[in-house]
Amino acid sequence: MYTPIAARTLRTGETLEIGVVLAPNEHVPDEHAPGVHVPDEHAPDEHAPDVNAPDEHAPDKLAPEVLAPLDHAPLVRPLDHAPLVRPILAHKSSNEQWHLDEVFAGRVGPLQTRFYLSRLQDRSVCNIMVSEHDGIGILSHVYTEPAHRRKGIARHVMTEQMADFRARGGRYLTLSTGYDTHPYWLYHGFGFRSVVPESGHMKYLRNAVFETEHFRISDARVIPGNWKHWPSLNVLCAQDGPPYLRNVGLGHIGPRMFEGAYLGLMKETRDDEDVQVRLVVTEHDAVAGYATLVPDTRWRGETLLFDLTVHSAFEAHLKPLLESFALPAGRKVLCHVEPGDGPKIAALEGAGFVREATHRQQYKAAGNVLDVEVYARYA
Repeated sequence: MYTPIAARTLRTGETLEIGVVLAPNEHVPDEHAPGVHVPDEHAPDEHAPDVNAPDEHAPDKLAPEVLAPLDHAPLVRPLDHAPLVRPILAHKSSNEQWHLDEVFAGRVGPLQTRFYLSRLQDRSVCNIMVSEHDGIGILSHVYTEPAHRRKGIARHVMTEQMADFRARGGRYLTLSTGYDTHPYWLYHGFGFRSVVPESGHMKYLRNAVFETEHFRISDARVIPGNWKHWPSLNVLCAQDGPPYLRNVGLGHIGPRMFEGAYLGLMKETRDDEDVQVRLVVTEHDAVAGYATLVPDTRWRGETLLFDLTVHSAFEAHLKPLLESFALPAGRKVLCHVEPGDGPKIAALEGAGFVREATHRQQYKAAGNVLDVEVYARYA
């Protein structure tokens, strides 16, 4: 659904319309989508699909209730607002285009995606995308067509986007940009701050105590990676402090957003059985930990890289997080750990991992040069 929300006059005299496309929203059934049942008015009721049928592709390691699909909404065809958005994002990567396909096909479940557009003469010239669930969002795809830059358009669109976010009860936003660039200071002017000094990974908090409340201690469960919890996962990734070695397979050292890499992971989990993603989710739906299993491309994918990290208040969930993975037989699995990370080492050793090596002075974090211990599991 496209909704105009403001009109502004630029210093050039042009009239700018600002509006938002919400996806998915209004839908009609897509009888051509695989697995979609479009009722025949003449068909008897017994032909209705069994919504309780198990997922035959679900990993064996997780209990059926854990694997209940969280964002597998019926495949539907949205009313066609994609032409307002897709041309201005045509330069995006193949993984980002795949994600946009999923959004406009209605396959991202309860995750809401808003495209804040500025339009001149019925043509979109600027976009800001917000992927959002439960008042937590990821701000991305900020782009103005080169011919329309230096007119203040992005600032106008950002003003309306932030006002709309707050009016709907929005609580937390994350984004990634280059530190000390023009976009960085644009976002800074709207209340975003670096997650650590001199970082282009930024966050916006409506309430200063949000993170403390978000990670309050509670029961938690392990679930497969999904779209619904993607924004909350970025809240976890924005947290400072040790351990700094968070995900070697994805190059995550210290606080950083989990945006483009997550798109790739979600796509690969459908195409490659070696790729697995798990989340630790609290009873109030906060992501308090995550883990990934991916092929190690340094060794032609024959060896696998396993990474896991949890918030310090949820270290007890390292063991169930690790045990939720279906580690393949006949493959070597490597996990990299900071020396002294006792809870993670205990979880790994309990699952049959052994310390194989120590890389001395391997990386810098918090002003120090740190070692890395390599743990291995041989099937």
